[in-house]
Amino acid sequence: MSKGCYTCRRRRIVCDNGRPTCRKCHDAGKECLGYRKPLVWVKGGVASRGKMMGLSFNDVTSNQDSPGRASMGFCTAASSGQTRIMEQAEQHPCESETLPDDGTLQIQVRTLPETTLAEYYNNNGALVHVRRIPPESPSFSLVDPLFQDVDKLSRLYISHFNLHCAQALCLYDKVRNPYRELISYIGESPVLTDSLAAIGAIHHAYMCSNEYQFSSSSDNEATEMHGSLLSLGRHPVSFSAQPSNAKAFSHFLSLKQRALRQLSIDVSHASTRNDDRTIAAIFVLILLDALESGNGAWKYHLEGAKSILRDRLLTANHSATTEGIDTFVIDSCLITEIMGSTLARPGVLSKPFYSQSMGAAVLQRLEKTAWVGCPAYLLDAMFFVHAQRFSNYGNTPGYDYTLSFLSSATGETATDSPLAILRHIDAFDPVAWAGEMQSYLFLSDVSHRVALACAYKAAVYLYARRVVSVFGFGRDADEDWKDRDTVERDLVHNLSLIRPDDEHFKCTIWPTFIAGAESTLPEQRAFTLQNLYLLWNDFCSVNLHNAACVLKMMWQKQDERSRSSETATCSEFDWIQELDQSRTDWLFI
Repeated sequence: MSKGCYTCRRRRIVCDNGRPTCRKCHDAGKECLGYRKPLVWVKGGVASRGKMMGLSFNDVTSNQDSPGRASMGFCTAASSGQTRIMEQAEQHPCESETLPDDGTLQIQVRTLPETTLAEYYNNNGALVHVRRIPPESPSFSLVDPLFQDVDKLSRLYISHFNLHCAQALCLYDKVRNPYRELISYIGESPVLTDSLAAIGAIHHAYMCSNEYQFSSSSDNEATEMHGSLLSLGRHPVSFSAQPSNAKAFSHFLSLKQRALRQLSIDVSHASTRNDDRTIAAIFVLILLDALESGNGAWKYHLEGAKSILRDRLLTANHSATTEGIDTFVIDSCLITEIMGSTLARPGVLSKPFYSQSMGAAVLQRLEKTAWVGCPAYLLDAMFFVHAQRFSNYGNTPGYDYTLSFLSSATGETATDSPLAILRHIDAFDPVAWAGEMQSYLFLSDVSHRVALACAYKAAVYLYARRVVSVFGFGRDADEDWKDRDTVERDLVHNLSLIRPDDEHFKCTIWPTFIAGAESTLPEQRAFTLQNLYLLWNDFCSVNLHNAACVLKMMWQKQDERSRSSETATCSEFDWIQELDQSRTDWLFI
């Protein structure tokens, strides 16, 4: 039974409980408020009844100037019901409640800007003013959804990789950086996550080791430590195992072990074996090996990646994530194959993955994104030399590869003799190439870009001259070959034009090693070591230290051979043959 409508209850009469409104209200000409509790608007106060009736929060403003209330930092409620205002504390606020000597409960309120005062009455009728505190922000920071499943240590080193390593892993970071794009794929790929984190960890460990100095070419440090190129390959340089930051190096070893273990699991399952992220992680591990030594597992990783790519082409079992990462996989395979084959022993690498059907467009893409910075024309020439060297050692009878770029001098691609190959390399125009690259990234001053192209032209010429001389074609028209010393001086000169603070400087690792291998003069050797030292300061890659050790060993052997025989000359020293006999395959990129 209803108690009646609110109008009758206020009139203190018995309601007839009529529906929808009572008849008594209708007969009396009153508005029936119904049988539910009505919404009451209160004017000028925070309550419709009680001790707060008629009061508003604006009333507090008139009381803020009263003594003892405006500077309140603490408020205490005594058991007697009296309110005492304590002086504001200047020290840092405390989170916990404290109990003062007089037995009152002291509650500290944070002193924050733009806070307001609110008032209420306690049980004894005393008016108490308290400072209203806005809600605090969480004590933890939000994690990017990309890293939500990544442990804190890996996030730390991936961030280091992004800030300090990625910019050196492409030609022009401001245009496109494939290694930065890899970070967006770590969410569902533990092997890619651990691989990138391992690079960040080892780079962080060696950043603290910049006190290392490349010694001059006249000392015998490398020979006393290692004795020969063979021993250097079997026993990594002691410096690479003793970074200053032992904690970061320990993290690197743990992350590398995790990456290799996860890679072993992924390649054993068909679904993850053909995933682009798994293959991309393999090439990240190749880069890791270059940073760690440059003479270890890179060739095994490369062969494994080539095997997966070949099987994927044959079976059409391709789990392409996006076009970007698929392009990264192809480009990384080709640049590692081309640059790695130059200093690897014949027969170590299997049949090249690159084929004529891929066309010159792939090489032109490489010249823009790969951090080696070698023009596509010269990459094509290097790959041709590698293919000829591969075929001449009987690994693939009948393997045929023709050049993809026409010679600007002859308009032909026929290379039936060593002289034709060298003429094709010599026909490359660095100035024209630098101009064409303006459409990719415009530079107001292209002098460093031209110097880089000239350095690569000279380095590729010197390398090809060494290799093609043993093809078995004979030394036809030997008198037409360019003077080696002239090309060497041109190479050193163009390398000296590229300043360490220029973005093209990171591309000079391979040309610097070729310059050192071909050098015979002390000043040229000193320049090579100085360049490697400057590169070390920028990138902290141990293969730069190993490159310096290899060069000093070859220089000493070259000088000893020159002194041991009156008929021997420096030009007869074949450094490629020395590398072939060392049982070590270097990756200096």
